[in-house]
This record gives sequence, C-alpha cells and structure tokens, in this order.
Amino acid sequence: MIAAEPSIDLLFPLSHFCRASGHDLPACEIIEGAAIPEPYRTLLVHQGDMTSRLEEFHRAPMELRVLHRETGGDAYRREVLLCAQDSGLPVEYGAIEIHLDAFAEPLRALILEGRAPLGGLLNRHAVRYRSEPRAFLKLAPDSVMDAHFGLDGAHTLYGRSNVLLGDGDRVLARIVEVLRP
Repeated sequence: MIAAEPSIDLLFPLSHFCRASGHDLPACEIIEGAAIPEPYRTLLVHQGDMTSRLEEFHRAPMELRVLHRETGGDAYRREVLLCAQDSGLPVEYGAIEIHLDAFAEPLRALILEGRAPLGGLLNRHAVRYRSEPRAFLKLAPDSVMDAHFGLDGAHTLYGRSNVLLGDGDRVLARIVEVLRP
C-alpha cells in the first residue's frame, strides 16, 4: 500500500467528534504496518484488542476516561482516553462507535456505564470477536491531541482505524486508536 491521505470514512468516528467540536482532523496519512516503528508496531499491528496489549506493555490495568459520549439510535459513540491505572498516564486516545444491539444485557449496561474499556469488557464476558485493522495511521501532532496526552513539542503519533467483528462478521464497533508518543 502506498502512503495516502485517509478518507473521512477511515477516520470515523474521529471525524465525527472533530466536526462536532468544530476543530479540524489532525493531519495524517495511511502507512503500511511494517513502516510503523517499534514499540508502536507491536501495539498496533495485530488482530486483537488494544486494552490487553496496552496492559501488558505498560504492566498496569487500563482505566477509561470518557471525554465525550452520545447515543443515537443503536449507535453509542464516545471519545476516550485509556490511562495506566497506577500512574494515570494517558496512553491511548480512542474514538469509538459501538453497536449496542450486538450486545445482550448486562454487557450493554456495562458498556453504557463507561467505566471499563470495551476490549476488557468483551474479554471478561467471553464475547467472541476479532479485530480487523482497516488502516494504519501516522498523525502529525495538533493542539487537541497534545492536550489529550498532556504533550508539547515535536513528535509523531501512530494509530489505526479498526473494526471489531463478532460472529458472522457482525460489526460490534468501529474505532480510531491513537497511541501516546
């Protein structure tokens, strides 16, 4: 794959939250997974959930900080930070749309509570799913992402556009995940 400007669809639901808050999408390009430097490649280029990867890498459970949330029909969208529980350090920004009709109670209620990352909930409740990255992203820093991570200065961000699929390839969630540099 040749590096290219990502389409708005690949950046959904990040594009949705940017429009809703009146700021531009961060400048980014699609890159090959193999072009992502370590340790970001290990954290992003796989078909599993980010929560367990981040917990293993940071040697700490992840806690969820919900920045924004909205519900419309069956779609539940939220903008979140995953933070290392021991230090509170934000290690991942996520914009996610979860299809609530794909989940039975009480899991649906736990998702809506917004206290735990989706990957952790799916794992704890033995929900069968797989991760299908749609694109790997190289992002330029912008004031919004810098504020989320508490950063300043020159750096590059890496992330992915991802879909979580359940049985029968049912879409459970669409996510844009961006790692802290």
